[in-house]
Amino acid sequence: MRIKVKSDDGKKINLIFPTWFVFSDLGARIAAKVISRNAEPHEFNLSGKDLSRLMVELRKIKKKYGRFELVDVQSAEGDIVKIVL
Repeated sequence: MRIKVKSDDGKKINLIFPTWFVFSDLGARIAAKVISRNAEPHEFNLSGKDLSRLMVELRKIKKKYGRFELVDVQSAEGDIVKIVL
């Protein structure tokens, strides 16, 4: 998984995570814990099991389609965010 962020002032951030870790049950549990700490209960309510099921579906999509752009957003100011599986 790659996360690319480019701001309009030229600053870039590129993060690369191993796909096996992102889609693993451990990765889902870690994500659920981080989300529950930082989000209000009414904003985001997913358990580790729910995220594990989501990861299973994302693995199927990745296997079927290969490179898959999950997020591709550009702001009016020129900031760009891309998340590619």
